[in-house]
Amino acid sequence: MTPGPAEPSVEIDLDAGPLAADDAMAVLHRAFDEYTAKGETAGVMLETPDTLREELAAGTGLAVARLDGRIVAVAKHHATEDGFRYFGRLGVDPAARGRGLAGALVRALRDDARVAGLAGLTCTVRAVEEGNIALYRRLGMEVVGCGERVSRTGATIPVVEMRDA
Repeated sequence: MTPGPAEPSVEIDLDAGPLAADDAMAVLHRAFDEYTAKGETAGVMLETPDTLREELAAGTGLAVARLDGRIVAVAKHHATEDGFRYFGRLGVDPAARGRGLAGALVRALRDDARVAGLAGLTCTVRAVEEGNIALYRRLGMEVVGCGERVSRTGATIPVVEMRDA
C-alpha cells in the first residue's frame, strides 16, 4: 500500500510581528473580499501593510497560522481593560478554509490568554455571520451583547459581542 500525501505542516505564531505584515494583509484582503463581492463594506479593505505595522508598533498582536511556511490565517489581538484578550479581523485565506485554522488560532489565543492570567477571549462578530457565531460557540464562547460598530468605511454594522463562557 502506498502512503498518501503528507498533511501540510501547521504552525501557529501568536506574535508574528511587522515582518509578517505584507503577507498577513494580503490574506486578510482575500478573506474579507467576500463582503465586497456581495456589495457590502469591510473596513479591512482600507487597511494596508503599513497601517498594520503601525498597529503592531502601538501594541496590537498579530497571530498567524502557516501551512508549510505560508501565512494562510490571521487574527489581530490585544488585552482588554476588563481582563480578556480581544481578537478581531480573524480571516482565513479562502483557498485554505475547511482545515480548522480559525479554530486553531482561537484555541491558541485562549491558551496564551490564560497563561498570561487573563479570563479568556472576547470578540465582536457581524450579527449576520451565523456561521462564525456558531463556530465561536463550538469553541466555548457565548453571545453576551448586541450592538453596532461603525466601520472604517463609515457604514454602521450590527454586531454581537462574544466571550468565553
